[in-house]
Amino acid sequence: MVRYTQSVQLQELPPINDSSYGVIRTSVLLFLVMIVSSASVASEGALGGGEYKLDWEVGTQARLFAEGASYGQSRSDVSVRAQAEFYYQWNDGADSIEFIPWFVIDKEDDERTHGDIQDLAWIHVNDDWELRTGIRKVFWGVTETVHLVDIINQSDLSRGLDGEDKLGQPMINLSLVNDWGIVDFFVLPGHRKRIFAGEDGRPRSTFVITKDHAKYESGKKSRRVDAAFRWQTAIDDWEFSLSHFSGTSREPTIIGLNNKEELLTYYPVIDQTGLEAQYIAGEWIWKLESVFRSGQGDRYTAAVVGTEYTQVGIFNTDIDLGWIAESSFDDRGFDAPHASERDIVVGTRWTLNDVASSQALFFVSVDSATKEQIWTLEASRRFYADWFVTIDMFVFANTGEAPTIEESLDQFESGESGSNRKLAAFTRDSYIQFEVIRYF
Repeated sequence: MVRYTQSVQLQELPPINDSSYGVIRTSVLLFLVMIVSSASVASEGALGGGEYKLDWEVGTQARLFAEGASYGQSRSDVSVRAQAEFYYQWNDGADSIEFIPWFVIDKEDDERTHGDIQDLAWIHVNDDWELRTGIRKVFWGVTETVHLVDIINQSDLSRGLDGEDKLGQPMINLSLVNDWGIVDFFVLPGHRKRIFAGEDGRPRSTFVITKDHAKYESGKKSRRVDAAFRWQTAIDDWEFSLSHFSGTSREPTIIGLNNKEELLTYYPVIDQTGLEAQYIAGEWIWKLESVFRSGQGDRYTAAVVGTEYTQVGIFNTDIDLGWIAESSFDDRGFDAPHASERDIVVGTRWTLNDVASSQALFFVSVDSATKEQIWTLEASRRFYADWFVTIDMFVFANTGEAPTIEESLDQFESGESGSNRKLAAFTRDSYIQFEVIRYF
């Protein structure tokens, strides 16, 4: 969710030569058929002196919107995805290879039709150190709603607005295990551009944000080698992590419009120091994430603090009920390029602890200044042994009227910031989403 505040001159760039997706989609559909037809052939066994395991999953997702779109998109969408997980270990488990590729075909949004290698890495484990080399996904953070310190992998916003869908990142990761904590060193060759929803995608901003023609501060552009480290430790009921990242920002800065009225992106070189803290006191968990960043505009500090209280076995059942409250702060205020600069969030988590792994997570996020609201629901349940169903809901409330293309273009050319309601473009984009997944 991006707010455009910088005044720039419109740039005349040559039109992008988009290739046809017909052949690609046909090929991938055949690939999915091959997956389904061959999924039961192999699952685990011995290979070349080691042991392997192969799992497949295929999912179908339907998204239904409550209203017609503000910018001409469809009121419904359907997508199909496939994912494989291959794991091979040898040398008594000291060495292993993980390989997780996936592909999504979306009926409406060409930007959402793409694939990625989530993991393709060799992992060597020793008594007090581990070496992980290849493409991997790494998560940092302790809070529920905003993950400020999670900076290693690039976000794929074409798949969801929460930023939790990530692209694989090439890396060399050395992890040292000591009595005083775990220290991770990262060498990160190559930068991945952020993926946003396309012209026919929903939800999306007023202008499409394109990854084409992206500019970099570094002279090596996307080939720059970044670096990071993280130290984590536990002291009694406290857990702490301190991290630092130096390299090309995963979050782009908006720098202008091309002649197709698409927003252009710029990736500066940044330094970000992050702190994570978590205190566990019985049924209470207190959490903190904070970052200090320089290199992307003025130096700034952002933080999110929160707590979670869990009632175990409510009503003499196996159900656990959690209550969550968090507050976020960004000292850039309205100039922050996201909508979580001063939000209050409350929510609840239901965990049924049944054989079907049934659970639900519900949040209400309110902007303390504009009173804009986001209501979210994530629920999931397993059916039989191999089927899994998820339900996701996003509701945007009190966001005001969505700006027209003409109004946004006038504001952009004049350098005016327009309304402080950053969610206005999503006014008509409330939706419910169903996904059915089959595991093989």
